[in-house]
Amino acid sequence: MKKIIIILSSIVIVLGGLLGAIYYIYSTEINTGTIYNGITIDGYDIGGMTKEQALEFIKEQKDTDDVGKAFNLFYNDINYNIELKTLGHSYDYEGAIEEAYSIGRDGNLISRYKTIKELQKNKKLLYLEPEYNRDLVLELVDKIEKDINQDSTDATFDFNNGDFIVTEEKTGFKLDKSELINLLVDNVYELEDINLPIEVTEPKITKELLSRINGVIGEFSTSFKGSAYGRVQNIKLSAKRLSNLLILPGDEISYNETVGPINSDTGFMEAPVILNGELTPGMGGGVCQTSTTLYNALLLSDLTIVERHPHSIAASYVPRGTDGAVARGYLDLKFRNDFDYPIYTYSKIIGNNIYFYIYGDTTAKDYTIKIEPELIETIPYEVQEKLDPNAEPGSRTMIQEGRTGYKVRTFKSIIKDGKVVDRYQITFDYYRERDYIYKVGPELPKNVPAEPVDASVDEPVSIESFDENIEVIDLGQ
Repeated sequence: MKKIIIILSSIVIVLGGLLGAIYYIYSTEINTGTIYNGITIDGYDIGGMTKEQALEFIKEQKDTDDVGKAFNLFYNDINYNIELKTLGHSYDYEGAIEEAYSIGRDGNLISRYKTIKELQKNKKLLYLEPEYNRDLVLELVDKIEKDINQDSTDATFDFNNGDFIVTEEKTGFKLDKSELINLLVDNVYELEDINLPIEVTEPKITKELLSRINGVIGEFSTSFKGSAYGRVQNIKLSAKRLSNLLILPGDEISYNETVGPINSDTGFMEAPVILNGELTPGMGGGVCQTSTTLYNALLLSDLTIVERHPHSIAASYVPRGTDGAVARGYLDLKFRNDFDYPIYTYSKIIGNNIYFYIYGDTTAKDYTIKIEPELIETIPYEVQEKLDPNAEPGSRTMIQEGRTGYKVRTFKSIIKDGKVVDRYQITFDYYRERDYIYKVGPELPKNVPAEPVDASVDEPVSIESFDENIEVIDLGQ
């Protein structure tokens, strides 16, 4: 019995010691209000500290570390030095401290004790998560955008009494705000210099390009002497609208679109025209003389003619085969600049003449153009008589005026250093003939003398005997 008591007493003593040891370990190493040893945040050891102590300690260390930390935003010679505080930079201190404090506090006592002992051998390294103030980031990006952004500006060309004045172009810049925001947010980790994401817009028209306009590469004039007042005004107005045009390489110009609507609201006037062979007042008479003058200047400048039409009746103010008729919605004069330099149109009225000048690079166009129409056939009109039983016997009345027809080929020669280096046909025109038509009455009885006939009515009169400056439009041909 005594032995049993001794054994039981020994067991109790051992258990008590064991429990005491466990309690000691639990109270001094496990159940503490401090962060376990062996845990660091951003390299700073915070073991043995309470959460409050660790928070204060880490903030103090990081504030010291981050003093003066900055990075550069740059583009060419543009540079912004951005300090971290500008972005409202900070860290998730609380999150890191909570994570540090939670290590070794999950599981049973044995697993927790093993974790604590492992920390003493192998430290747990934690890192602060950077934070930023989005409003401050957006504010910074907006400021940079205002500094950077500018629209591209083309160089300008001014023709001042023959003097060419060219201004400098400006390159355009546009900041990619979304991309910069992403770069800034990502860079709070790296603190590396950032190349500003800028889209560069080069101007279409540069001073170098415009400076290639240095002189006249083609010119032509026609006379409108004897024209009615309205026709003269129409010539002046249409010429003005085709003047001072800067035409870049590859650009195509439509005469009708450039002149615009032809009516009284746009300043045009009625003037004599020949419509289907009849002399009649018409709106915009004279604009075809402008288009014809321009057409010839374009030919001599060696511009590409995209669309051109002859009149149905040959105009007398230029040789046959060199006219250029226009009628809105029907006939147009179109041309394109296929040179590698811009051209500039200029027109003026001197006395009874309209002039067109085409300016370009006289050093590049080191040759001249010669336009040569060739008459290949003259087609005479015929005279027809149509019997009208109801007409006065012996009468003869003209009901359609006739005209002579012509077929014309026009050639273009390229002359360099006084020699023709190329010659080819550019147009074939058919100015259609038209018969004279007379209405005649029944024959008179043989014993009744015929009434005298007015020679001014009976004798055919060529259409070309009319005023040479009447606008000719024959929509029926």
